[in-house]
Order: sequence, then C-alpha cells, then structure tokens
Amino acid sequence: MADIHFHALAPARARSGEDPLVPFLLGARDAPVTISARDVQRLDSHRLQLLLVAKQQWETDGIDFRITDTAPSFHEGLQRLGLNPEHFEKETAQ
Repeated sequence: MADIHFHALAPARARSGEDPLVPFLLGARDAPVTISARDVQRLDSHRLQLLLVAKQQWETDGIDFRITDTAPSFHEGLQRLGLNPEHFEKETAQ
C-alpha cells in the first residue's frame, strides 16, 4: 500500500507566488492524500478549484482523497462559492 501524503492548508492562499497546495498535489500524484482544512480562515475560488479538480482526478484513479478537520470557515467558504458545505465529507456506505 502506498504511503499517505499529508498537507495542511494555510489559513489563506498567499497572494504572491504559487499556493503550496499545487506542488504538494503534483508530488503526491498516484498516492492517497489527506488534506487538513483546520486552519482555513478563508476559502477562495482558486483554492476551491484546485481541490475540486484534484478530488475528481484521485477518485477517477481509484485513489483515496480526503479533506479532514474542516473548520467552520471552510464550510462557509464552500457555501459562499455555491457548494454544499459538506461537499468534501466522505459519503457513508449504504
């Protein structure tokens, strides 16, 4: 089994330079990923787009992609940007 790659999102995306999420995702390609959103104070559309595309790619490849420790501000950002606040929550088995 492949090692799980872990990344903690910063409180907000840096306005200068590349968000650290990008090189993390590129380096973690083809491996299970866990991203902590506990420190997120503001979720912007750029970071949300990165997370949505990565989630879709990992799911298409059948590899685990989790966002954990979601702060209330992360949920508020999802809602503000038009998604269900629980969009990244793992679905329960039926």
